[in-house]
Amino acid sequence: MKAGVYVHLPFCKRLCHYCDFAKMKEDPELIEKYQHLLLKEMELWFKNNPSVIVETLYFGGGSPSIYPVKYIQQLIDKLRTLTNFSPVEITLEANPWELEMDEIKSWQVLGINRLSVGVQSVSASILKKVGRQSPADLLNRLKMAKDSFDILSLDFILGLPGESEKNLEGNLGLIKELFPQHISYYFLDTDHDTPLMKNVHSGKIELPDAKTMEKLYEQVKSNLSALGYQRYEISSWQRDGMLCKHNVNYWKNGDYIGFGISAGGHFKRLRYVNTTHFEEYERAIAKNLLPRAYSVFNDDLQEDIETLFMSLRLVEGLSFEKLTNSRHKLTLIEALAKKLSGLAIFENGRIRLNEAGFDNSRLVFERILEIKEGITGVFST
Repeated sequence: MKAGVYVHLPFCKRLCHYCDFAKMKEDPELIEKYQHLLLKEMELWFKNNPSVIVETLYFGGGSPSIYPVKYIQQLIDKLRTLTNFSPVEITLEANPWELEMDEIKSWQVLGINRLSVGVQSVSASILKKVGRQSPADLLNRLKMAKDSFDILSLDFILGLPGESEKNLEGNLGLIKELFPQHISYYFLDTDHDTPLMKNVHSGKIELPDAKTMEKLYEQVKSNLSALGYQRYEISSWQRDGMLCKHNVNYWKNGDYIGFGISAGGHFKRLRYVNTTHFEEYERAIAKNLLPRAYSVFNDDLQEDIETLFMSLRLVEGLSFEKLTNSRHKLTLIEALAKKLSGLAIFENGRIRLNEAGFDNSRLVFERILEIKEGITGVFST
């Protein structure tokens, strides 16, 4: 069975104020212990699933670029031993200031062919407000990375404190000069209790208002389009067909296996998320148990709802043939046509979001949940 593999490497030299991912400060002893636990988790998983064909591999974090190269090699070697390991894409996330030629060469030897660099902003003042640094030679480091990998992807965040049209022009100018193969432009996460949001709620820091955000967002879309990038997902743009194969598998609700704290997976309808706590992770694996915080086998309706949630992030949407052939299918399609009127396009047996749907994706997903609740009520009586 084909699947992607995600490995969470949670260690960071510094903790950014806006980040809500599972993370911890760099500690050599803790990293060594975590490495042994990761290898054991892989053994536990593949003991019962020995025939997996690994098509993509993604090292996320955290800051995978500070994780010892020898340990990443061990993880890859372990996957080679336990699976049919033939990935067409291996991604490593990196911070700009960690892009050194020696490290880059080491990653190349590992087989890394896609580097995802978290730029977030080129403004030093903005980055300082969120506990992040920016190297003076950012462009040179990124050029070095682009010349070394098949695909360079740059991540940016829209809506950081102090962001303005002038700062945005700096981000877009970097993209124009470097012309990487892939861009991810995310909205700042304001839903979680991060250090940044605590400062916002206390009045210490102010975020751009809604009108400014709308204007900046339109600038991002129009400029990336003018540069020749094609939007293929809510937050993702690519050129020359260089989309992220690993993430596309997520968005099509395909099979993938996650290892490490907070990692999630979807495999043969099993949906799971690992614990976010290191101690719980360690205790479970010591008992030869998979470190689950959540685990459920999806029924037909839940599988369809998840397929809709994920696939509607893609510009192409999805074919209704991808839904299960269950008794609720027709009811689900009829409800989608009603609830998503004006937000989605229905044609040739497919559904995809229109521009209004993409710009109001949160509303779309809220309505899909309403549909699920309605169908659950009908078919449970």
